[in-house]
This record gives sequence, structure tokens and C-alpha cells, in this order.
Amino acid sequence: MRRPCLKSEAEVLTPQQAWQLAIGLLSRRDHSSHELLEKLQQRGVTAELAQATLTRCQQEQYQSDQRFAEMLLRHCISKGQGLAVLRQLSRQHRLGNNLLQQALDDAEPDWFELARSCAQKKFGELAAGSDKEKLKRMAFLQRRGFNSEQIRYALQHSDS
Repeated sequence: MRRPCLKSEAEVLTPQQAWQLAIGLLSRRDHSSHELLEKLQQRGVTAELAQATLTRCQQEQYQSDQRFAEMLLRHCISKGQGLAVLRQLSRQHRLGNNLLQQALDDAEPDWFELARSCAQKKFGELAAGSDKEKLKRMAFLQRRGFNSEQIRYALQHSDS
């Protein structure tokens, strides 16, 4: 699929072109408001027009940071990633803590069971034999964004 190149300063996009560009971006996947503004400006839309286009997208409910936060949460859960990774992605997309917290409250994910199933999927049913193997499993789960309590639970219950 062809991606529009950056426009020169002499070539200014009209509001209709900016709108079509925004709808094209949003038709592929949800974007955070910050991400959409950034992408519009990268493609030659002025800052003022990008903000006006974003406002229109939000008014017509094509863009919603709350919906994006919920999608991000589902994505992390489906990939077996913990709360730390989710919070990092949320910061990258410049979502407010309240949006993420609301998505977490609505979904009520069980991070302990997610860590357990992630460990079980990676390492199977067998309990870790050596200390080296335990450290390897702990490091894996920590990189996936799980905290020490969740990791301890996952390792204790992975063989059940």
C-alpha cells in the first residue's frame, strides 16, 4: 500500500485532505490522539489543521483515547505482557493515567494467572529444577512486565 510522502512547505493540505488522511489512518487501527496528531503533521498537515481534524475525529467518535487504552490493554493481555509493559506503552502513546486506570477497572485482568499461563506456555508443566533455571524463568517474566509477587505465584503454580 502506498504511503503519502511528506508534503513540501509550498504544498498545503486542505481540511478535506487532512480529514481523509486521518480517516485513512484510523481505518487501519486505533491511534491515540498524540499519535494521530504526530502522523498528520509528518504527512504535511499544519499543527492547527491537525488539531482541528483531531477534534472533528473525536466529535464524530472516530478517535477515542479511552477506546485506544482498552485496545492497548487487550493487546498486552493477548501477548502475555504484564502491567509494567502496559504502563510503558501507555506512556509512549501519552495516554493519561486515568484512562489506563479506567480500562483496567473495566477489564479487571488477573495478572497472576496471566503470568502463570505465560510461564506455562514458555516453559511447560515442569517445575524449575536448578537455581539457574529459576533465575532464567524469573528474568523472562520480569521482561514481560510482571512484578515479583506475580512471578513468584507463576513459578509456584506453573506445575499444577
